[in-house]
Amino acid sequence: MGSNSFISGQWVLPDSSRAAAEDLPPAYRCRHLTDKPSVMGSAASTPEAPATNGHAEEAAHAAAEPLLGGHHPSKPFDLRATFSAPLAVLCAVFLALFFVFVRYPELTATDAHVTQYYMFYIHVAIMIYVGFGFLMTFLRRYSYSAVALNFLTSAVVMLEGIFFIGLVQQMVFGPKRSFIELDLPLMIDSAFAAGAAMISFGAVLGKTTPAQITWLLVMQVPIYAFNAYLVTEVLGALDIGGSITIHAFGAYYGLAASLVLAPPASGGGHPKNSASYTSDCFAMIGTIFLWIFWPSFNGALASGTPGTLAPGPFQQFNCVINTVVSLLGAAVAAFVASSAVHGKLDMVHVQNATLAGGVAIGSAANMMVGPGGALAVGVAAGLLSTLGYAYIMPCLEAKIGLKDTCGVHNLHGMPGVLGGLVAAIVAAAKPEANAPVLKFSGHTQAVYQVAGLAANVAIALLGGTIAGLLTKYIDPARQSLDTDDLFEDACFWEEVEPEKPHGHTGAAIDVE
Repeated sequence: MGSNSFISGQWVLPDSSRAAAEDLPPAYRCRHLTDKPSVMGSAASTPEAPATNGHAEEAAHAAAEPLLGGHHPSKPFDLRATFSAPLAVLCAVFLALFFVFVRYPELTATDAHVTQYYMFYIHVAIMIYVGFGFLMTFLRRYSYSAVALNFLTSAVVMLEGIFFIGLVQQMVFGPKRSFIELDLPLMIDSAFAAGAAMISFGAVLGKTTPAQITWLLVMQVPIYAFNAYLVTEVLGALDIGGSITIHAFGAYYGLAASLVLAPPASGGGHPKNSASYTSDCFAMIGTIFLWIFWPSFNGALASGTPGTLAPGPFQQFNCVINTVVSLLGAAVAAFVASSAVHGKLDMVHVQNATLAGGVAIGSAANMMVGPGGALAVGVAAGLLSTLGYAYIMPCLEAKIGLKDTCGVHNLHGMPGVLGGLVAAIVAAAKPEANAPVLKFSGHTQAVYQVAGLAANVAIALLGGTIAGLLTKYIDPARQSLDTDDLFEDACFWEEVEPEKPHGHTGAAIDVE
């Protein structure tokens, strides 16, 4: 064969034997380069199997767009019209909004505003810009875009979040001012909005142009702001650490958008949807930063929580202790489950499932969960997340075509739902001990907790679907990524050369 071919749901690289392909360094081989059926979908996992379960459309699409070493090079991208110009317009809009609506708060000489909040803001910002940024550098050909677009879009979302969260909290509801007071709690809230956006980014990582991901996340911010107010203020759900409104919302918004935006050949079998030894090490930097600073994420706003009888230091103490213990449990459980799945550790599990305890304890972080309860939540979250990566994620891709690059469903979606339910259980089981932080009686609080969780997931799915459709079909530049361009930095960065064929061909690579 003179170019790559797609046969029975597999990429077949030309003119060499499987043995030659197996000689490639592991860092450059797709994980599915084996004789065994692909874990990312069994319907098209053997050369003899017909393309089924939606793979026929994928095969037809992919056959027209050869991968690595084909005759059609990646088309050139010019970001000036599609990215630079719209981003400049967006910046001008932010300038106008800030000049017209945003003001400093009126602080007195005795206000310890910076002392109370600035350390927590710094910790949350490190999580957003360093933690999430480096966690997404695991893709061997997409590290520049992962960390840099994380930087850009987080900044854009924070600017937009200051306006929309301030609009909801201070102008539409709350004191109903004619302007927005920019204080540190609002800055932290805007950083939380960026956290939700980066979770959504993880679901579509490597599958969109810079302009597409920017607009997808820009559309998310007003939905996030109104959803958070609905869940926590109107329905009265407890969510101090954002299990519901940050993690579950960000995950299901991104997953819904991925179902709409992800190209057919962008699944786990794409040769560039893989890590190298070095890129996985860099991703672990993000994991460690997130793991260390997560207690600050869950407790950043606990010191000034309005409408409760419990003093701030009491709530922050609970947030810190509960989160640390839950993270410890998740770390141990993730290693146990990962090594039990296939007899060896998997870096994907270690990078992600070890963090699930921080997600799952979030809604109940300021409650009297108890050290044993916090540990149980962490262990359950670590196990759930690991099993999600090992079994649930491949099943969802095979059955419904859900292509989740970072596995946000396993780290943020399911643990976020678990976190909302944990708060409901603790409220119902220990109403007296948690009376200072409850908004209703124990069982009533549990009902509103479940209602808020359900509304949150529904809004996220609907919002992500609509935003995905708008991003896909209302695109003046009409630029999209060919199969070769998926998970590839060379399309957008001057310093990056396109990947060259390694000279070993003839091996089948699943594209699910």
